[in-house]
Amino acid sequence: MMSRSESRFASQKSRLVAVAVMAVLWSIGVQWVAAGRECSNLNGNRDIFRVVDWICEDCHNIFRGRNLATLCRRNCFWNTDFLWCVNSTERHSQRDDLTRFVAILNARR
Repeated sequence: MMSRSESRFASQKSRLVAVAVMAVLWSIGVQWVAAGRECSNLNGNRDIFRVVDWICEDCHNIFRGRNLATLCRRNCFWNTDFLWCVNSTERHSQRDDLTRFVAILNARR
């Protein structure tokens, strides 16, 4: 049986974990929405956006550079930071496809 203090601690721990999970989800959602605003041709191309956006997420997770994911997403992925991330994550074979995807996302600019 748990004592009152153990029960209170378990309850506080659960609340803290819930708040942390919500903060992470909110942060991811804000970054995704911000990147999506810059892409004028997002409607109907969300699958393409997810593929391209994943490159920036991988790059950020590998190098942990401050604002690296934001720099990669800048100008709807039409920048040298995105190409650096493509090369750095060793996606050389996908470079042509990824460049085409970025062009599709920027079609109405």
